[in-house]
Amino acid sequence: MQLPPIRVVHTRQVSSEEQKFYADLIGELVSKRKQLGMSQAELNDRLGMSEAMVAKWESMARLPGAFFLMCWAKALGIKFVAKEEA
Repeated sequence: MQLPPIRVVHTRQVSSEEQKFYADLIGELVSKRKQLGMSQAELNDRLGMSEAMVAKWESMARLPGAFFLMCWAKALGIKFVAKEEA
């Protein structure tokens, strides 16, 4: 049996606009988690993630994809709504 090739995921540069977008979004998620009195460890458990994943996301050492952002928000009882900029 031949094994599939190893897939290497590369880190890419994030534009300043994208960085601000993530910072604002993650800031909202962190505020909600703290408002609920939930620890990062509790959120990791709810998400079924490794021990330090939420800490990496919150510090922006790693950026979650759209699916994980949706799961993160759902675990906190919130949803994101797109709206026009003012």
